[in-house]
Amino acid sequence: MASKAHGFRAGLAAWLQRLPRPASGVPGLTVVAAAFITVFLNNVFWKTVIAEADIGVARHLGFGLALAAAMVAFFVLLISLFGLRYVFKPAVVMLLLVGSFASYFMSTYGVVIDDTMIHNMLETDRGEAAGLLSPALIRHVLLTGILPALVVCFWQVRYRSVWRETGVRALTLAVAIAVLGVSVYSHYKDFALVLRQNRELRYLVNPTYPLYAAIEAFTQTAEAADRPVEALGTDAHQQTRAGAPRRVVVLVVGETARAANFSLDGYARNTNPRLGQRDLVNFTRFSSCGTSTSVSVPCMFSRQDRHNFDGTDARYTEGLLDVLAHAGVNVLWRDNNSGCKGVCARVPSQDLSHADDPTLCNDEECFDEILLRGLESRIDATSGDLLVVLHQKGSHGPEYYKRYPKGYERFTPVCESNEPQNCDRQAIVNAYDNTIVYTDAVLDELIALLARDAKRKGDATALFYLSDHGESLGEDGLYLHGFPYALAPSYQTHVPALAWLSPTFGLDRDCLAGLAGQRLLARQPLRYGARPVCCPDPGLSPGFGYFSGLPRRELRLPPSARCSSAV
Repeated sequence: MASKAHGFRAGLAAWLQRLPRPASGVPGLTVVAAAFITVFLNNVFWKTVIAEADIGVARHLGFGLALAAAMVAFFVLLISLFGLRYVFKPAVVMLLLVGSFASYFMSTYGVVIDDTMIHNMLETDRGEAAGLLSPALIRHVLLTGILPALVVCFWQVRYRSVWRETGVRALTLAVAIAVLGVSVYSHYKDFALVLRQNRELRYLVNPTYPLYAAIEAFTQTAEAADRPVEALGTDAHQQTRAGAPRRVVVLVVGETARAANFSLDGYARNTNPRLGQRDLVNFTRFSSCGTSTSVSVPCMFSRQDRHNFDGTDARYTEGLLDVLAHAGVNVLWRDNNSGCKGVCARVPSQDLSHADDPTLCNDEECFDEILLRGLESRIDATSGDLLVVLHQKGSHGPEYYKRYPKGYERFTPVCESNEPQNCDRQAIVNAYDNTIVYTDAVLDELIALLARDAKRKGDATALFYLSDHGESLGEDGLYLHGFPYALAPSYQTHVPALAWLSPTFGLDRDCLAGLAGQRLLARQPLRYGARPVCCPDPGLSPGFGYFSGLPRRELRLPPSARCSSAV
């Protein structure tokens, strides 16, 4: 058997040796690789430029050619930095493979591969990653990444002596700089106008921007590796409330739900048949803190506002849950997603995403009703005020049809693929709307649970729900989420948010309802010492001031704490 294997390898090696192999010096392969990257791995960049600058029109064709020459020259300069023997080919192969993967996700889903997206990739779980694998991805990477990389590996590079190689490389750099300069100078007005008016184009240059983003992400991680966690509000305490009922607050952190598809927010389809029958306060102008879970969830619970939010600082600084725990509030995080992104690192937590429940879970994931299993008994077993955070799987894409039991498939037909660009758009919307219908049912069941607790035990109970970010469903060619916030469409930032309160909760519901139409953001700093808005009882329920964006005096924090609300 060993001799046969050896014979096969020898035969394969001999066959490969007989294959024609292109040959050139370093500059030749550099130019070929740069041209390939410019033409085949930057299709999103070119599509955007063509749309913005009308390159397809004859009078703008010159600018298009100048831009192409400038990009080739730019990539020649980049690749030439790695022109050393033993480094050159691996560097070109890496650029091709990174560019191939990035171009697929950019062209398929309309995402931008920035440092936030890199963090998302590092923090995603196995199920989410598997949901993005598809035959189309494999074909794309094979044709635009692996096969070109093999060509590079077989390419015979003729290296000269050190001095001659240095001279040739210097000449290559000089020519590339000259081409770049002439290209820009010849159409300077077009370059200035197009690039100035479309600053997002820099995010689309592939693979340089994804590589830059990866370096940024890994640098941030490395710098914070040994950083201690900064304590916050360690002297926080609750006011004494003789004879007051125990308070139980449940915060549901939704996933990928957008307000545009909530009938409570004016959507034509009835995607909230149960919540529509409840006495709720629905916040109709609520914006997320980010466009991805890795940003939005930590931001919700941190002391920073959205504009100044720094993920590394948030990870190494205590947040809302820690402050509530310092104040003596019982805190519990229950997760059916890819983790709490560091928010629950110092409080009790449960990962239910792969729970052993054959009715709600399969080999890949669990439906969101798993978050309610055992919750009532956990509430009963806890003495004292309690905050429970439930982190949903929600409407996470692209496989929306997997996020709900078949019994909630109200709208058909649905897209049963992880390649939404190949589905009829209505089928994508149908599947997504079914996830909202299911979330509606889960929230309704949770409200019923809290109402029973309030009636049975006299607890003051409350529910607050908000989604971490929204989702694009093909509008303007965009899918999923994660677009840079400044450029993201409202579908990715306008999120549903609502509150349900038991009669004894201590908030003036009519006053709170008067705030429902105001513009709210998922991060607004609180000013401690101000009288709570809509709160006749200064002893407001634990943490609800955070969730509602209302100032309150419940937790006496020192000025140095500077905590912020989760709204």
